Amino acid sequence: MTLNVGFGLSRVVFGLVAATVPEKIGSTWVGEDASRASNKTIFRAMGFRDVALGIGATEAALRDQAGPWLAVSLLADIGDVAATLISMNGIDRKGVVTTSLLAGSAAVAAGVLLAIDRSSSPEV
Repeated sequence: MTLNVGFGLSRVVFGLVAATVPEKIGSTWVGEDASRASNKTIFRAMGFRDVALGIGATEAALRDQAGPWLAVSLLADIGDVAATLISMNGIDRKGVVTTSLLAGSAAVAAGVLLAIDRSSSPEV
């Protein structure tokens, strides 16, 4: 439960940063284009997505029911990696590597926590 709560809270923090200073998060992903108003909107929306996922995961973890939220978080992070790789020709290499490592690590963490959660759940 503690690891799941920590995972959820870390998503909330990341989301709050992305929502409040989207150009900072965005610049590590797409470089200078992150300062464009339209791109700030996208990064801000991503931040709010992560706040919602983090709050859901944290609340569910406190009830020992984090599994579905971990699964959705895993899918969201895989989506971020996939979107990055699909667009990699138009993004600075550093952004591709940084985002793939960060989102990929978050996906791995969610997957491991999900596996632990499922293995510790009683059979129904």
